Amino acid sequence: MIDLHSHALPQVDDGAKNVKISIKMLCESFSQGVELCALTPHCVLHQLDSLDNFLAKRKESFKLLQEELSQANVSVPQLRLGAEVYFDNDISQYDGIEKLCIEGTNLLLVEFPMRNISRKSYEWLYSLTLKGITPLIAHVDRYQCYEAFINDFSDLDVVYQLNAENFLSFFARQHIKKILKNHERFIVSSDMHNLEDRPCNMKAAFLRAEKMLGTVKTKRLFIKNAADLLSI
Repeated sequence: MIDLHSHALPQVDDGAKNVKISIKMLCESFSQGVELCALTPHCVLHQLDSLDNFLAKRKESFKLLQEELSQANVSVPQLRLGAEVYFDNDISQYDGIEKLCIEGTNLLLVEFPMRNISRKSYEWLYSLTLKGITPLIAHVDRYQCYEAFINDFSDLDVVYQLNAENFLSFFARQHIKKILKNHERFIVSSDMHNLEDRPCNMKAAFLRAEKMLGTVKTKRLFIKNAADLLSI
């Protein structure tokens, strides 16, 4: 499986509190069958002193993680750096915004506000696509206006991400069924933050999805669609 949304990078946001927890999260992810994991810490651009400072902090955290992993006799997924960028303004205006794309791709994970979503969102997404960036809308299942998203953005080069946890409860599964009727460009990711209340649950979700959707569609959601986006 491929996981393009996680908060396993240590001491950067509200995800892994330290490198030991980070490694445990990644080991658990690998044990569930995740072969590639994107590390996507929260990034609120208008709250930063500079984008370069965020990138430096992310780099230092990743270096620490790599050093610890080199000393540990453990297996973890292939790792790629990225970010989950808060999408409450025209982020295309920031110099170097492409540096926040998932490493080796033009995919930029963006998170809308839970409320008060701007009517200019279409224009902002379009501006990103003009820069050669493909927006990956994080946990679209959380937004009450998801149908409007999918309809309004139908002519844009946009991909939608669903959280794996949705497949683990009856009511959430019914919600997901409705969402999946609207669009083909979906992927499933963990959005894991810790080992307790927001862990990696990709394996359990895959098995549930397989019963609900069948093997072919489940593999598209958990593997193929993401692999195509990564060109692997």
